[in-house]
Amino acid sequence: MCTLKQFIFISILLSLFFFNESIYAQFSIGTSYGIQIPGRQDLKFRRYQDGVLQENIKTTEVHSTPSPILNINATYWMKKYGLRLDYYSWEHRSAANEFETNELPPFYRIVQGRDAIFFSILRKSRFPFLSKEDSNKSKKYSFFGIGIGETLTEVEQGRTQWRAAFKLSYSLSVPVTKKLNALFEFKYLLTRDIDTLPNKNGWFVDTSGRWFPFRFGPHWDTRYYVFQLGLQWNLFN
Repeated sequence: MCTLKQFIFISILLSLFFFNESIYAQFSIGTSYGIQIPGRQDLKFRRYQDGVLQENIKTTEVHSTPSPILNINATYWMKKYGLRLDYYSWEHRSAANEFETNELPPFYRIVQGRDAIFFSILRKSRFPFLSKEDSNKSKKYSFFGIGIGETLTEVEQGRTQWRAAFKLSYSLSVPVTKKLNALFEFKYLLTRDIDTLPNKNGWFVDTSGRWFPFRFGPHWDTRYYVFQLGLQWNLFN
C-alpha cells in the first residue's frame, strides 16, 4: 500500500510539473487489468540454526501459476514521445514439484507478493495494418516503451526486499470517446532474485528465475509476461 501511495504522490507532482496547454501536449491517467505469466523459477528451502545453514534443499522443477495483475499509470505525451509512471501489483504462486535429493522441506508452496513502480520512455508509431495516409487521419496509434524501476517483493517464509526492475512494453490505443481511449497492452517485466538472510532460526525460501539469454547478470532472471486491457483518460485536452 505504501508503494501505491508513493505512485499517487509522484503522479500529482508530474501532473503539475508537466501541465501544458499546447495542442501537442497531453496528460492522462489510466488503469489496466489482465494476467501475468511467470517465467520458470527455482526455489531453495533453507533451514538456519543460530545463523548457521543446516539444510539446503534445491528444486529441479517448480510450477508457477498465472495470476491477475493490476496497473495504474500516468502518462505525458509531447507529440510522438512520452513519459509514463506505472504502478503494478500482483502475486506469484509457486509449488515445488521435484527436488535434487530425497530430502523434503516441511512445506512446498509459497506466495510472492509483488508491488512495482516503473518510469518509462515512450515512442508512438503507426497502428498495425494502417497505411501512412490512413494513420494520419486516424486517432488510433501504437506505442513502444522501455522503463526502469523498483519491485517490492514479499516472499512467504522468506525475505521482503526492494529490488531493481526493468520493463519493455507494446500497446495499442483506440479512441472510445473524445477523452477516453482503450488500451491493449503487452509488457515484459524483469526483476532480481530474492535471497534470505541467516539472522533467524527456522525454514526460509530463496527465489530465483531460470537462466535465459536476455538478462543483465546472474541474478536478473525473474521474469513475467503480462497481457492487459485498459482505459486511458485524457485530462486536459
